[in-house]
Amino acid sequence: MEGSYNGWKRKAESKVKGACTVDLLRRRFPILKWLPNYNWDFAVYDFIAGITVGLTTIPQGIAYAAVAGLPLQYGLYSAFMGLFVYVILGTVKQCSVGPTAVMSLMTFSYASQGGPAYAVLLAFLGGWLELIAGLLNLGFMVEFISAPVISGFCSAAALTVSSTQVKGLFGLKFKGSSFVETWKGFFTNITKCSPWDSALGCSMIVILLLMRKLTSLKNLGPLKKVAFLRYRAIDSSLWFIATSRNAIAVIAGCLAAYLLEQNGSKPFTLTGDIQSGLPPFGLPAFTVNRTVGNTTVVLGFSDICLELGAAIGLIPLIAILEQVAIAKAFASGKRTDATQEMIALGVGTILGSLFGAMPVTASFGRSSVQAASGAKTPLTNIYGGVLALLALGFLMPSLAYIPKAILASVIITSVIFMVELEELKPMWKSRRVELLPFGVTFLCCLFVNMEYGILIGAGVHLLLLAYMGNRPHPELIRLPGNEVTEERVIVKADCNLYFPGVEKFRQALNEATEVDAEGRSPCLMVDLSSLTEIDYSALKMLKSVAAECHKKGQTVLHFVNATPKVAKSIVWTLPSADIAFLPKVEKDDATDDIHMQEITS
Repeated sequence: MEGSYNGWKRKAESKVKGACTVDLLRRRFPILKWLPNYNWDFAVYDFIAGITVGLTTIPQGIAYAAVAGLPLQYGLYSAFMGLFVYVILGTVKQCSVGPTAVMSLMTFSYASQGGPAYAVLLAFLGGWLELIAGLLNLGFMVEFISAPVISGFCSAAALTVSSTQVKGLFGLKFKGSSFVETWKGFFTNITKCSPWDSALGCSMIVILLLMRKLTSLKNLGPLKKVAFLRYRAIDSSLWFIATSRNAIAVIAGCLAAYLLEQNGSKPFTLTGDIQSGLPPFGLPAFTVNRTVGNTTVVLGFSDICLELGAAIGLIPLIAILEQVAIAKAFASGKRTDATQEMIALGVGTILGSLFGAMPVTASFGRSSVQAASGAKTPLTNIYGGVLALLALGFLMPSLAYIPKAILASVIITSVIFMVELEELKPMWKSRRVELLPFGVTFLCCLFVNMEYGILIGAGVHLLLLAYMGNRPHPELIRLPGNEVTEERVIVKADCNLYFPGVEKFRQALNEATEVDAEGRSPCLMVDLSSLTEIDYSALKMLKSVAAECHKKGQTVLHFVNATPKVAKSIVWTLPSADIAFLPKVEKDDATDDIHMQEITS
């Protein structure tokens, strides 16, 4: 008793010591790795990258708040705390955390139901789930969502987000937020389109797409010989304009709307007043007052959770998926600490919710800008966060002049490239069956909703995997008999035997044991060299086949090349009188009469 207690005590002490090492501290606080080597060169690069990304974050944050159905200031409430936390806990210098199109879209249906309180509470609860998942090393969960499912989800999300901007783009007002409802409302109200908003929105889409391609000017046929386009200053200026195109569009739209208003003209639909000032600090509301008719109903925490439903788990799952995927994409082949990324995301989301943030995750677009800007360390994120705070403190009155058509064009040109049409051709060429989960996910997300769509798509792919991965294709090798040996049939299993493939393997065994014209049964040998696992349904099937062989006059069912684990399972399930285990038989040696004589003996 005392010995077992001492052993348990030693194990506990070793675990405590292992949890307090310097190496673990550096893993959990990656800033300790790069900060001692920080220098002025790094500071300059980080500053430039941070400011560049910040100029992208501000217009996108405002636009994504509109996608989520929240007051526009909530986009900037969500744009700084995740960045600050990532400086300390983040592992990838190019990663930029904040509001994204997918998170905004998934938040929309709940924000429209319960307002900002629901969005902030979703972030708070989701952040805790992300943090707990990271601490418990549950990153493997995202592996159950395959690449075709993710592609279908992102493509449907991009189309849905783009569709929701049709109202702002054409100056329309009608109810409806889903893909089908939006387009139905658009064609019903198409005669009410505002010509000013329509012209501004459509022309701005064209301008933004052209600005996106400014860096490619030097590679166009007629311009390849234009020398000044290849000067470093010109190239850098074009790149900065292309990168900051969203901010330029918003500023230009604000100026145009303001000047027109000063001259007594208001042709565009504007966003209106945006609350300025820093967000209030505090826990999210755990109760909500809702007015039903003339009665005010108080919804408690449990009632709110029931209304949020699956989103409490699905939104953090998608956030983790995006965070880890983007971190891996920019890791340059190095090992990605998925656990640490989940912890950084969870802590950032929790602290962000205390300042009124909606759910956030890493943004591929802004991370790409950060990488192209030459970021050297995660400290670059601090500058983008500071810019968001400055915008909240000083720019909100001016941003009230943003035309809604400009915001719509910024969102559409930002998300439309998330439609992954380029994935269809390689899927069709390599493995066409993968198009099924892609299509199911895409259609369900588009016409049902995002949450159920990704669940249905993941479920379909897992079922497809279970069906195809557990359908054996047994190989029959017939060895004719002679004066010394009887006819033998080797049935070789090519994969582990589980219940979905039991009947197909039984058919192969029954075919192998068919009697010949003279009523003689061959000697049946089952090659298990490819097996490492066998379930109880397969063992029951083998027991049934062994009994049938016994009835046909075959004394035993011979098993070849069984691993100790598989052999043990067979011995414990089948009667010992009906089975026998033979030495190893290689397919290349199976026609060697001498070898087969040795086995038979």
